[in-house]
Amino acid sequence: MKRKIVLSLFALFLFFSVGAALTILYITNTTATLSRLIELHQIELLRDGLLINLQTVQTDLYTVHTPLGQDLDRIVSNVDNLDKAAAACSSCHHNPELTKRIQEIQADIKDYESDLSFYITASADADRIEKLKMHAAHTGNHLLGLIQDMTITAGVKLQKMTGSALVRINNARLVIFITLILALFLALGVSVHLTRVITRPIRELVDASRMIASGRLGYETSYNDSTEFGELARSFNAMSAALKSGREKTDRYIEQLSGLYNITLSFYKVTEMEDVYKEICRHVADLVKVRECTLILHDPERDLFLPRASAAGLSEEAAEILSLSNRRMEEIFESSSGLPIVCNEGKNQGRFEPMTSDAMKERSVLVAWLQRKGRIVGALRVSDKDGTFTDEDAKILTILANHMAVAMENAQLYKSLQDQMSELQETQGQLIQSAKLAAIGELASNVAHEINNPLTSIIGFTELMRDDNNINSIKGRLEIIEKESIRARDIVRELLHFARKRPLQLTELDMNEALKDVIPLVESQTRLNNIVLSEDYGALPKTVGDSNQLKQVFLNIINNAVASMPGGGRLALGTLRSGNNILVRFTDTGHGIPGDVLHRIFEPFYTTKKDRGTGLGLSISYRIIQEHGGRIDVESRVGQGSIFTVRLPIKTVA
Repeated sequence: MKRKIVLSLFALFLFFSVGAALTILYITNTTATLSRLIELHQIELLRDGLLINLQTVQTDLYTVHTPLGQDLDRIVSNVDNLDKAAAACSSCHHNPELTKRIQEIQADIKDYESDLSFYITASADADRIEKLKMHAAHTGNHLLGLIQDMTITAGVKLQKMTGSALVRINNARLVIFITLILALFLALGVSVHLTRVITRPIRELVDASRMIASGRLGYETSYNDSTEFGELARSFNAMSAALKSGREKTDRYIEQLSGLYNITLSFYKVTEMEDVYKEICRHVADLVKVRECTLILHDPERDLFLPRASAAGLSEEAAEILSLSNRRMEEIFESSSGLPIVCNEGKNQGRFEPMTSDAMKERSVLVAWLQRKGRIVGALRVSDKDGTFTDEDAKILTILANHMAVAMENAQLYKSLQDQMSELQETQGQLIQSAKLAAIGELASNVAHEINNPLTSIIGFTELMRDDNNINSIKGRLEIIEKESIRARDIVRELLHFARKRPLQLTELDMNEALKDVIPLVESQTRLNNIVLSEDYGALPKTVGDSNQLKQVFLNIINNAVASMPGGGRLALGTLRSGNNILVRFTDTGHGIPGDVLHRIFEPFYTTKKDRGTGLGLSISYRIIQEHGGRIDVESRVGQGSIFTVRLPIKTVA
């Protein structure tokens, strides 16, 4: 292409050069002709001057000694000018004929001058002077005729030369015009040709690029030549083929990775690997495009490596061949240096017997090892591929084997974790129940006091009724007995509800009412400890929660507050709404909690009550609030008291 462009531009430049040379030649010739014409016109001016001087002398000669005549000095002056004009005319370059005539004119001018000289200097009679005058006049007329003839001849020639020069000028103009027109068309032709030569491969490449952009990878352009564009087209076709090959390779990778993802995903969705072994073998066979896939795992009971599952189903003979002892499996593993075994068309077959046994009549075998922490736990074996196994197949199978090893270990860990979680949940339930019983035990004296009051009233009024025969008095006392009995029953019922072990039972509740229900259980305790109890309930919306478990939390916090004020104090209970949360606040004036202890108060079994506490109350309370989606915040200063804030989200019944 570069050569074509250079040749085209060279041809265009050559044509312009030829046209310019012809134009310069024509212009040079025309200029020379015009210069000659200018010289001839200058000569004609000299001739005209000679003719005018001669005519002036003749006129002066005829009018001498007349009123209109000039003096003789004027005639002499004009004769001198005539001589100068003749000399000027003879100094020009003429052809031989014209030069000869000019020389004759100069000779005649000399004769004319001599005649005039005789005439001017004559002193004879008048007739003699007149005769000399007429002779001089005759010589002048003859000379005038010669000059006029020469002028006419030169004028005709000058006219011819002028016409010839005009023709040359017109020809030069025509040549220049034709040269410009031809150059224009030639340049246009060269431009069109170069444009086609350049744009055609570009258009072909653009169309091919669009085809590739539309998804037709591997599309090739038909353009081909020996220029740089041809080389570009061949490179483009090679690139398109490479893109198609890369796309196909990428698609295969995506297909393999998709299959790999689907297979490995199943590893982590199940806990019993026995349920998916055969399905895994079938998927692996489809993924690697093989006829058979066999999973070989270690059997701890028999201490052997045995085939556990296969895609197509192993025969008894094949299963017997692939049943290996620990020692033999480790020898094969060490022989392969822990790398995948690739056996195509019988290569390396004897080295890894019987994992690549010839007795199984397989064209190709690929084995990837299942290993965890440097210990072999099994092998994933595929065979009879259409074609040969590649490094990509080995990588895919190795990834699958690693995932399977991890999944198997996770399955064992998951099962162990399930067992431990079951034990932990059972233990945690027992701890919670123990904490409840401990809280009940702590409340036993207070509850007994609360029940003792109505029982004392009942016993007292019963004794009075024995000796009272007044029916109305007995009825009044029976009403008091009934009221006190109901009071005792309610106290016992609340205590039983609190002690019962059960999971969260979410119902719609009023948080203010739940807090109020706890007050009767602690009133006697606060009175005995000289604690002033104040309540401040805000306007709260209904929410969802387990009323009994929340009451347990409130009761635990109140008991801790009472325990922190053995010498009396104030306990303020309050509720309020903050955004989308309900806050239940417990403020006491007890001894406070030290800073180095504050971050540990919710830890299980941590207590500052020495031998009087279990260390589970706040821990269980925190867990209950967490199960409700909330949290417990604590602010405390030693010697000033503590503020416990239970923050619970506002929820509605679904």
